[in-house]
Amino acid sequence: MDISTLFSANVLLLSIFAISFLAIALQVKPSGPWLSWAAANAFLATSLFCFAFDGYMSVLAAYLVPNTLLLLGFSFHWRAARQLAQQPDKLLVVTVPAAVYLAIAAGAYAFSDFALAYTASNVIFTLIAIGAITTYASKPFQGLISAIGLVLAFFFLGAEGVLRTVNGLVSGGPSGPGMIDDTVLSVHLLIALVFISLTGAFSLAISFEQVAKGHQDAARRDPLTGAFNRREFQYRLEEILRASPADTFGLVHFDLDHFKQVNDRFGHVAGDDALVKVCTTVKNHLRQDDCFARLGGEEFAVLLPRISRENAYKVAERIRERISELRFDFAPKEFRITASSGIYHGNGDGLGYKELFQVVDQGLYKSKNAGRNRISIATAGEALGFAAKSA
Repeated sequence: MDISTLFSANVLLLSIFAISFLAIALQVKPSGPWLSWAAANAFLATSLFCFAFDGYMSVLAAYLVPNTLLLLGFSFHWRAARQLAQQPDKLLVVTVPAAVYLAIAAGAYAFSDFALAYTASNVIFTLIAIGAITTYASKPFQGLISAIGLVLAFFFLGAEGVLRTVNGLVSGGPSGPGMIDDTVLSVHLLIALVFISLTGAFSLAISFEQVAKGHQDAARRDPLTGAFNRREFQYRLEEILRASPADTFGLVHFDLDHFKQVNDRFGHVAGDDALVKVCTTVKNHLRQDDCFARLGGEEFAVLLPRISRENAYKVAERIRERISELRFDFAPKEFRITASSGIYHGNGDGLGYKELFQVVDQGLYKSKNAGRNRISIATAGEALGFAAKSA
C-alpha cells in the first residue's frame, strides 16, 4: 500500500469516527467523553491532512501546526478516558502537552534544530500514551474487556513514539519540517491505522459496556444506601458455603434499635438520611472483600470472609461503637442511634443460607433481650452469649 493511500485511509477513518462520536454526543448524557473522542479524531484527521500537504504551507506553519494538532488529538483521547473514569476533568490535560511542544519547537525553530522538536514531540506522544494506559488500567475500568483493547491501542502509540524517537536519533532527525519521508513512514502509517481502528471500535464499546456494568451493579445494591441487597448477600454467602474446603467466616446480623421512633419523631426523610449515614459509616470500617448488605428496613448483615473469631467480634464491636457515636443534623445533640448484633463464626457447619440466619438470629435476639446496643455470639450447636455494653 503506497503512502498516499495510507494517508487517505487514516484520514477517512478518523473523519468517520469523529462524525459518529459527535452524533452520539448529541443524543446521550453525559456527552463529555463522546465530545472528547469526536475532538480527538477531528484533530488527528486534520493533523494528517496537514502532514500530507505540508509542501503547500509556509515553513513555520508546516513546522508547528501538524504536530500541535496531533498532540491535541491524542490529549483529547486521554481526556475522554479520564472523563469516563470520573477523574478531574481539566483542559490542562489537553493544553499542556501542546503548549510544551510549542515552547520547545519555537526555540528549536529559532536555532534551526529540527531534531530537537521532533524528539520532543515523540517523547510527549509517549507520555500521553502512558497516561492513557494508566487511566484505562485503573479501578473504574476493571472487568471491562474493551479497556484491554484501549490499553493495547495506546501501547501501540507508545511504541510508535519510542520507535520514531529512536529512528530520529539514529538518522539524525529531520532536516526540515514535516515527517521523515523514508521507508519507515509506511510502517508508522500502518501503526496509526491500527491505533485508529482499535480506539474507534473500543471507545464505542467501552461506554456501552460501562453503562451495562453500572446497571448490573445497580441490580445488586440497595438504591437508598448503596449497600448490597439481600439477593447479592445470599449469593456471596452461598458461594462461601459451596467452597471446598470451606474457609472460616464471620456473619454479623444487626438492626438499629427502636428505629421506628426516628421516622415517627423526625419524619421519613430524616430516617432515610440516618440510614445513609449509618451505612456510609459501616462501609468505611470494612475490608474490600467484606460484603455489607441492607436486608430490609433497618436490618443489615455483614459477611466477613477468611477471618478469625476474635477479629469478627472486633469488627462487630467497632461497627456498634461507630454507629452509637453518630450525630445527626435533624436531631438534638444528645440523640443517638444504637445497634444490636448477633454473630456467627465458623465454616458453615454444613448449614444452608436460611439455617445460618436462624443461628445468627439467636445472637441478635439475645442482644435485644439483654437490653440492646450489644453483641452476642451464636454457634450452630448453641447460642453462646456475651455482651458488650456501650460506654
